[in-house]
Amino acid sequence: MDLTLIVHLIALGIWIGVVGAEFAIEFDGMKSDENLIKASKMHYTTDLWVEIPAFTTVLITGLLMLNESHLEGVFLYKVIFALLAIFFNIICVYAVFKRRKYALKSDIEGMKTTDKAMAIGGLIVPTFLIAFGLAIYIAW
Repeated sequence: MDLTLIVHLIALGIWIGVVGAEFAIEFDGMKSDENLIKASKMHYTTDLWVEIPAFTTVLITGLLMLNESHLEGVFLYKVIFALLAIFFNIICVYAVFKRRKYALKSDIEGMKTTDKAMAIGGLIVPTFLIAFGLAIYIAW
C-alpha cells in the first residue's frame, strides 16, 4: 500500500467520523434556540478545522491515484458517487458558514433560511456510503 492510499484512507475515516459527530451536534441543536446557536458555532468550527481539510485531502489524494482504467465499470460509479459526496458536503459547508453568520447575531429566523441547503448537504451520507460500498466491492 503506497503512502497516497494510506493518507487517502486516513482522511476518509476522519471525514466520515466528523460527519457523524456533526449529526450529534445538530441533533442537540434541535432542542432549543439557544442550543441551535451553540450547535451552529460548533458545526462551523468542525467544518473549518476538520471536515474541510479531510474531504479536501480525500479529493486530492483520490485525484492523484486516478488513472484511465478507473474511468470505466464499477470504479467509475465509485468515483462519481465520491465526487457527489464531496459536492453535497460543499453545499453543507456553505450552509453552515451562512448559518453561523446569523448565529453570531442570534438571528434564529435567518438561521432557519439555511435549512434547505443543510438538508441537501445531508445527501453526503448516502452518496458517501454508496462510494464506500463500491470501493469495498472492488477491493473484495
